[in-house]
Amino acid sequence: MKLGQLVPNLLLSSAIVVLVTAPGKSEEILSIKLKKTTGAIDKSVGSARQAPLVTKAQPVEATGKIRLLSEIEHPLKSAQMLLVQSPVPQTSPTSEVVQVTGVKANSTKQGVEVILQTAKAQQLQIINRSAGNSFIADIPNAQLRLPSGEAFTFRAEKPLAGITQITVTNFDAKSIRVSVIGETVVPTVELFDSSNEGLILSIANPQPSMQQEQQPQTQKEPESVEPSSETKPTQPSTQGDEPIELVVTGEQDGYTVPDATTGTRLDVPLLETPASIGTITRELIEDKAARRAEDLIPYISGVSRGAGSSPQGGLLSQFTIRGFSVESQTYINSLRDNTRFQVRDLANIDRIEILKGFSSVLYGNGAPGGVVNYITKKPQATPNYTTSFEAGSFNFYRGEIDLTGPLDRNNNLLYRLIVALQSADSFYDNVEDNRIFIAPSLRWNTGGGGSLTLEAEYLQQSKDFNAGIKFFNDRFFYDRSYTDPRSDSQRDNYRVSAYLDQPLGKNWSLNLGGNYLHTSRDENIFTAFRFSGNTLQNLYREIDDDYTQYNLRGEIRGNFNLGSSQHKLLVGIEYNKFKSEFIGNNRSIFVGRVNVANPIFDTPTPTDLGLAFTSFSNEDYGVYIQDFITLGRFRFLAGLRYAEFRNENNNQTSQEGDYIAPSLGLVYSLTDSLSLYGSYSKSTTPNTGRTPEGFLDPKTATQYEIGAKANFFNDRLSITAALFNLTQTNIGETDRNNPEFNVLVGEIRSRGFEFDMTGKITDNFSLIAAYTLLDAEITENLNNPQLEGNRPVNSPVNSAALWGKYDFTKGTLQGLSLAAGLIYVGDRKGDNANNFDVPSYVRVDLAAAYRIDNLTFRLGIENLFDKRYIESSSDAAQVYQGSPFAVTGSVSVRF
Repeated sequence: MKLGQLVPNLLLSSAIVVLVTAPGKSEEILSIKLKKTTGAIDKSVGSARQAPLVTKAQPVEATGKIRLLSEIEHPLKSAQMLLVQSPVPQTSPTSEVVQVTGVKANSTKQGVEVILQTAKAQQLQIINRSAGNSFIADIPNAQLRLPSGEAFTFRAEKPLAGITQITVTNFDAKSIRVSVIGETVVPTVELFDSSNEGLILSIANPQPSMQQEQQPQTQKEPESVEPSSETKPTQPSTQGDEPIELVVTGEQDGYTVPDATTGTRLDVPLLETPASIGTITRELIEDKAARRAEDLIPYISGVSRGAGSSPQGGLLSQFTIRGFSVESQTYINSLRDNTRFQVRDLANIDRIEILKGFSSVLYGNGAPGGVVNYITKKPQATPNYTTSFEAGSFNFYRGEIDLTGPLDRNNNLLYRLIVALQSADSFYDNVEDNRIFIAPSLRWNTGGGGSLTLEAEYLQQSKDFNAGIKFFNDRFFYDRSYTDPRSDSQRDNYRVSAYLDQPLGKNWSLNLGGNYLHTSRDENIFTAFRFSGNTLQNLYREIDDDYTQYNLRGEIRGNFNLGSSQHKLLVGIEYNKFKSEFIGNNRSIFVGRVNVANPIFDTPTPTDLGLAFTSFSNEDYGVYIQDFITLGRFRFLAGLRYAEFRNENNNQTSQEGDYIAPSLGLVYSLTDSLSLYGSYSKSTTPNTGRTPEGFLDPKTATQYEIGAKANFFNDRLSITAALFNLTQTNIGETDRNNPEFNVLVGEIRSRGFEFDMTGKITDNFSLIAAYTLLDAEITENLNNPQLEGNRPVNSPVNSAALWGKYDFTKGTLQGLSLAAGLIYVGDRKGDNANNFDVPSYVRVDLAAAYRIDNLTFRLGIENLFDKRYIESSSDAAQVYQGSPFAVTGSVSVRF
């Protein structure tokens, strides 16, 4: 049975349901030292800025002072509750949800105290139970929400001997779960209500020899008595003990993140990074019900779809950043991703970071526009099981599961398994997009703060190639399919990755990473591909290709002071190799003709193509160093890379060389929430062509950029504005006078202005706004001088996007979210020769979600007004139409 038949049969195809994937959050790791002697918190987040500690992960008072449990007055009605067994709470739909605005932690002589703060010390209902070595308390009608309205998670890893982890998290839309995991026995936890603070958990250091297995009990109403002497809160130690270090992980949801690793690969806030970096968070992926990055990039300034990434006919993910195609510059966890004929599925993606303006220091040779970096979901210590189903227009069906949790009692070995099945047609006839996606991962906490993470992926995609619609006789031929029904395509993509992060003392760490990627293609492409007079010619191509890729990287990172300056140093070495083995020679031929206005596919299938095997490979080695320097209000970033590259064709060396790439950046912090920056970077990309005298020189690019960054509303809203000038030279093309060779033809220049605003305007209203002004020009072309002065394809002068979402957190509409988006793309040129124009368009999208208990229902509408528009193009025979009006719906359940 075909996948297209299997999925609808497995899932309720008769029901009109609506879908969206399960929540996944990006993680921000903070280090908190708890003083035994004073109960004060020594805040350290790895950078000069401490605001994320206060506003994102663990809110504390301005002084950092936390009242000890012994200092808090417990009224007579306070309850001492030892561990009991009870059923999972059933929340009342009419109860108002209590907002827990902060979680505090304090070390005592006997253990740890954790305080859940509520407004006016509102009381919380508790239903607690045991599971294995875990104490679990479910709090119905409550949510972890900062005063700003953002959700957060409190997590302390190994806070004291005998305790593996303490976690406080939103279990679903109307309940909180507190988990205290013991190493060998169930921890003893005492719970108190405080009229001044909220709910207090006193967690004692387990004594395995003294504890006995506790029998499940039915929870009883607590008696209104003072705590007895046996259960009296512990007093703080008066000895000068060393601080206990807790690692707290705040799982940040929303549309903003305080930092991104793509720009520097260091723990540097975005406000202090001398580059423009756009981030697509998991929440936006879910709100948009996006299945590929191309559905989201309009909301990042300076980024647009490339011609090869059309969802109708594209065989790979392709982007245009600042006027340059960057299909070969996609990364997975900062290692090179599979860039050969793969459309990356987003089921296991936590967020997407886009560095605008390339950095050869960190990423080697590549296109100058920028870098697209996918960050994957990681295994979690808190068990979470989510499943979802989605259905929509054009026979779209998709199911997903996402399972994560520990494999051992000590939470040293964690797992995650993500599976997705998809069956989908298109608004084009004869074009399908069916997928099977499996992504298991393991994480081993090696001790001393180190970890080893193993990831694997398998993606089978059956997606027919489609050259899009056509532009002919001054008009676009919309709503036609030029793909022959005999076309057939299957691609199998594999990835195995390993990442080792190991501290080397207090201020240094070792980071190792490696990828193995493989793609197999078994395809027959049969489509109307190019014009011949007033008709189209069919392209027929037989494909039996294999692509293999290896990526290895090792880095040492360290923090140190030199005089009055603070340094974050990174030293690395990298090796990359790509090899393709494929059928060559006459595997592609043009046969038969197709009418533009009325395509009929009756050309006989070609035979005896005279196929032959060929191979191609390229590899490069690089060593690099980068230093991020803090000196007062100034931040300096300087880096240098030396690299060698080698290309082979049929096992014969065709090109080799080396290059040096520098980068420089400067940031000046006017205030703690406003900074100015400037940067210089250079990129180098080998040309694979050759002349009769030898090989072409590598392409080089240089970029200058200045900008400003600001955070508002306690870092809830971030704004970035940038001006850039980017020039690429030594561009190679086929020699028109001698097609067997190539020539260097000239230069492309791109300059412009970008503006991004992302975050929360109020506690309930989230906003994304992006605008791009782009002036791109082919400034020199010796091979085709008539192209000089032309605008490159897919480079609109003006483009903008707006997305807003309102979350209802109170009243009868509590749990409901409503969102709307607007995308504007200005006039573009349809090819580099500027033979025809692609008109501007405005598209309106809507979305809604409703969360009740552990269920989430979503509805999405794309192209509300059914606007006909063009997403991208290559030439008049390859024009990609945007989707018409489409509806999707989903339901997801979390356990």
